[in-house]
Amino acid sequence: MEYETFLLVMKIYFSVCVFIVGICIGSFLNVLIYRIPLGMDFKKGSSICTTCKHPLKWYDLFPLFSWIFLGGKCRYCKAKISPIYPIVESVTGILFVMSFVFGCGCDFKLRLLGYFMICAALVVTFCIDWKHMFIPDSMWITILLGGIVIYIDSIIENGFDKNELIGRIVGFFLVSGLFLLVSYIKPDSMGGGDIKLMAAAGFALGWKNVLLALLVSGFTGTLYLIFSNTLKKENMKKEVPFGPHLAIGIFVALMFGNQMINWYTGLWN
Repeated sequence: MEYETFLLVMKIYFSVCVFIVGICIGSFLNVLIYRIPLGMDFKKGSSICTTCKHPLKWYDLFPLFSWIFLGGKCRYCKAKISPIYPIVESVTGILFVMSFVFGCGCDFKLRLLGYFMICAALVVTFCIDWKHMFIPDSMWITILLGGIVIYIDSIIENGFDKNELIGRIVGFFLVSGLFLLVSYIKPDSMGGGDIKLMAAAGFALGWKNVLLALLVSGFTGTLYLIFSNTLKKENMKKEVPFGPHLAIGIFVALMFGNQMINWYTGLWN
């Protein structure tokens, strides 16, 4: 009993540590979300207040906590700081913890790095595509690299499996090929970023899970459209970005895809 309690305490401790890492990464993701659409170099220059342009001190940049302590306002001009910043940091921390708990069973495996890379890219993809209607190439590349890390970890743990590799290659072309066909039949109906995003996700997830990701994203997209139809037309967007819904679907499939597929197939056995 004491050993089980110790294990539980350690799992909680490491989960807290992972959350702290996540909100720190989330703080950097905020920089990407702000600077990439503006064409700014995210590697140079210090962080500034977007209103008064005053350079921020190190003690203004503690992820999540600085926003809370400052009451959501700039220390210098007292302008309101968008709640998007702490939300991105918190969501990133939560996704990292879920990756640690559900993806790796509270164990520090190589695949955890791949999960972190994919989750970070999905957060940036969600935010930028929602506001600016495009997906940066660096994000799908990051997801692809994260998928490669996960695959390498699978080889280390289970050895080379030809069927797994084939499944990932098929996944790379399956949904992305479908999107490409749709964009050819109906130009401007599907963005190039969506196509590349699902190609990278297809390798990371494999063909079964990437289909599940598409199903989940279609479900969330439909719910959004139904909800939007309850609003006045002038408050609705003329174009609805699909990237945020794809990001949700990819994460769900990444964390719970195998369990969901096994549950569904078990219904027919």
